[in-house]
Amino acid sequence: MARINIASATLQYFPIQGRGEPIRYLLTDASIPFTESNDTASFFANKADCAEYRFQQLPRLSVTRAGSDGQDEVVHLAQQGAILRFLAKVAGYGEGADAWKEAVVDQLQDACEDLNTAYTRCIYGADAPALLSEFVNTTVPKVLRQFEYLFAHNKSEAGYLAFDQVLPSLHARLLPFCARSFSVAPSTTFANSPSLVRQFHLLYLVHALRKLQPAVLESYPTLAAWEARMRARPGPAGYEPRHEMLNGNANGQGPCAA
Repeated sequence: MARINIASATLQYFPIQGRGEPIRYLLTDASIPFTESNDTASFFANKADCAEYRFQQLPRLSVTRAGSDGQDEVVHLAQQGAILRFLAKVAGYGEGADAWKEAVVDQLQDACEDLNTAYTRCIYGADAPALLSEFVNTTVPKVLRQFEYLFAHNKSEAGYLAFDQVLPSLHARLLPFCARSFSVAPSTTFANSPSLVRQFHLLYLVHALRKLQPAVLESYPTLAAWEARMRARPGPAGYEPRHEMLNGNANGQGPCAA
């Protein structure tokens, strides 16, 4: 396995929360240091270069790894889901779960992607106010009802989805991937950490939906308790967004009309 210097991680994305925010959540929760680049000019000038920008997309995660010739090389990864899964593996989230519980959690990720796609269509639609009103009042309750059922029937002892796991120290988890050390205390531990990669996606979606409807989880007690548990984690508890804007325009920044 090529050794990866995860401490070299650079996240390139637009200066908004958007699809970059769940990745920032996970990096913060795992105490992985990273640099953020909002160099959109470079992206638009070079996005057709397949070696630099996979699928002409942001977010992009760049890390350094040992090449076949023994020299370090910078490699790039695109697609939000792929980046989240890669970081979750590096940080050791969710190791040892059985196939069914992993499938339950994967199911959540696919549903989050469907919800995010519907949300984005409204945000950037020609008639965003009307689209967002219909989305909040019709689509969101249907999806949250499904999420509430999923969490209520697959809740772990600690209140996460499907399973918990006591992880070794962060230093021990990252050691196989790191080409060199970085400043994280070896004693750092994450007790009862679940496979959070998909749940961070939902955590951000709840944050975005609350901008549209402040009482969005009022009728969903299991989801509300889960969100409180997630936000009480050391990473999210001290997290401060780097960017105020959720999206590339002002749509979705405040409550929509009923």
